[in-house]
Amino acid sequence: MLKPIEIDPKTFLREHCSLPALPEAVIRLQEMVQDDATDSAMVAQIISGDPALVAQVLAVVNSAYYSLPKTTSNVKYAVAYLGLSVIQRIVISVGVVNAMGIKEKKELNNYWYHSFFTALTTRYLAKKFWSYLDPEDLWTASILHDIGKLVYIKFFPEHYKELKRYCKKNGCVFSEAEEHYKLPASSYLGSLLCHHWRLPSKVEDACKYHNLSHISEQGSDFQTVIALGNLLTTLSVGGLNESCKNRIKEVAENILELSPNNFISIIADVYDLESEAEKFLRSF
Repeated sequence: MLKPIEIDPKTFLREHCSLPALPEAVIRLQEMVQDDATDSAMVAQIISGDPALVAQVLAVVNSAYYSLPKTTSNVKYAVAYLGLSVIQRIVISVGVVNAMGIKEKKELNNYWYHSFFTALTTRYLAKKFWSYLDPEDLWTASILHDIGKLVYIKFFPEHYKELKRYCKKNGCVFSEAEEHYKLPASSYLGSLLCHHWRLPSKVEDACKYHNLSHISEQGSDFQTVIALGNLLTTLSVGGLNESCKNRIKEVAENILELSPNNFISIIADVYDLESEAEKFLRSF
């Protein structure tokens, strides 16, 4: 029997379940981007002070999401080519996940795989249906939309294991398992984390509104594309029961105004992105 989890939003992440401050590189970079005197060399120097961060940032920069004309091992070049705001978003997304201090390598890899796959799917959907949305905003929100699951892994590992077991046994999405056990939604925990670390409001929205139960609500196009990216990625990986697959299919067809054949074409394109997610994970 799982113990109930009581969450007081005023004290959670501050007292019994406390988290450190964001990494210094993230904080300094947030401050520097507001300064007109900041140049690419200064930003590259800050990132270069953390070798692990350098490797992660370069893995993202060289990934299919950004599609540089050639791969680079030079942080200064990456900053100059992509721009300060893009690099800031990359550092924030990587820094937030690192700051969680997750020790379970397999679970952390699963998180990065799903998040990057979702980012690719979200960008694909945005280009096709919402071309006016900023792909850089979509990057950070896609990578961090599921951060609430890391809160579960860190502070409630036994609950998380049981939720995963239930999902595997019943072929359902994680939010349905949370509802079954009457546990706090990971989407809610993620939004608390965003508030705690003062992350951008669009990231907080992505954490709050990315589940199957949210997508029928009247949200913004930004929230909708993140939710669809998450759901189509989850669908493509497999393991869902027929009822869950059909609900995701129906929601996607209604929102995107697709015929069944067009939906098959869309999900085939999403399947093709999976190899890029696997490639990214190997390099990360």
